[in-house]
Amino acid sequence: MGSEQRVVIAEFYTTADRVLVFLISPDADEPECATVEIPRQQLREVAEGFQRRLRTTSAADLTDDALVRLMEPVVRWVRPGDMVYLVPHDVLHTLPLQAIEVDGVSLVDRCPVATVPSASVLRYCGFKRKGKRGNALIVAAPPDRRPLVFAREQALTIAQRFAGHDLLLGGEATRAALIERAGSVPRDVLHISSHGVFDSTNPLRSGIELADGRLTAEDILGLGLDVNLVTLAACESGVSLRRHGDELVGLARALLYAGSPSVLVSLWPVDELSTTMLLDRFYERLAKGLGKAHALRDAQLWLRGHTVRDVLAHAAATRSRLSDDDVSACAVHLEEAALLAMVGDYPGAARTYRLVLALAGGTVEQHEAAHLGAVRMDLIGDAADPAFDTLAFADPYHWASFILIGDWL
Repeated sequence: MGSEQRVVIAEFYTTADRVLVFLISPDADEPECATVEIPRQQLREVAEGFQRRLRTTSAADLTDDALVRLMEPVVRWVRPGDMVYLVPHDVLHTLPLQAIEVDGVSLVDRCPVATVPSASVLRYCGFKRKGKRGNALIVAAPPDRRPLVFAREQALTIAQRFAGHDLLLGGEATRAALIERAGSVPRDVLHISSHGVFDSTNPLRSGIELADGRLTAEDILGLGLDVNLVTLAACESGVSLRRHGDELVGLARALLYAGSPSVLVSLWPVDELSTTMLLDRFYERLAKGLGKAHALRDAQLWLRGHTVRDVLAHAAATRSRLSDDDVSACAVHLEEAALLAMVGDYPGAARTYRLVLALAGGTVEQHEAAHLGAVRMDLIGDAADPAFDTLAFADPYHWASFILIGDWL
């Protein structure tokens, strides 16, 4: 997977009435080009509809014919196993292009995929590549009125993947501590699990909420990051403002310019349970020597194949480690109840919702959700042969939100 890896670039350029798709490969004298007759405004409407449905239904619908036609040339050109770089343009920066299916198969089914804002940034990221160092700085679960209940568990699990690690958890996850530790020792990974904020009016004020305030994109531009990868396990950490000339301004671009050759970020608000499972698998594969793009592809396909039975077992194991934390235990129970309801085990879901009500330390919001859930399950009635072998995270909402930007290796 080193010098023998075939790397290709698929670059998109939108115009008023069509999209130009270019493929650059090492064995062609000049780029191949395809013209897809899709007006820019239509693409923008499709992307807006995708984001709107995502937020209202937690489902990622990528079946629109315009999206399928957009990816057809790429799927036709690339070979299985190629390392594919996608260079989006305009509104395409907001879509998980790698998850769009052509004839029932997505690009990520065939190839590892990474994204870059432009071909010139790809060269810059390659120059910044570092060797393996076997250590990580993990920042997670700063105090917040909306606690990320899986963040602490996620941090402790990820820490076990590295021979050396520094942990900043809870109240220790401050701006000052992160800035100090980030520049103190060369590292493989800087992993941050917290709430992300995108400021569309001033994207340099976008950032990550920490115990003592927001670490902004502007702050990050002032850092000298000696890391090989930064992971932002936060909602919409990969969203950027597009300026004239398709220049992107946001957290991901700031991290690349601060010195990281690669960033792993999300395109939309993520589900905590599926994100925790995805990232743990990603780091496991990274620790076994896979490149970042290959590790991400492996984790996405692995997560997509999990049944409800599998995920319930994972959730139960997680809950057993959270016995002294009612808020976290309630959060896991709510995830379990939703899964049981999804497969038709309504009595089981009702019982699980009532377990939340029995935990006095849960939040008001958790108890309200559990009360409504229990009433709804009681009204539905008996189970009708629950389908526990249903795939729990088959929807791209769960497995396609994270994209790797920058160096693939």
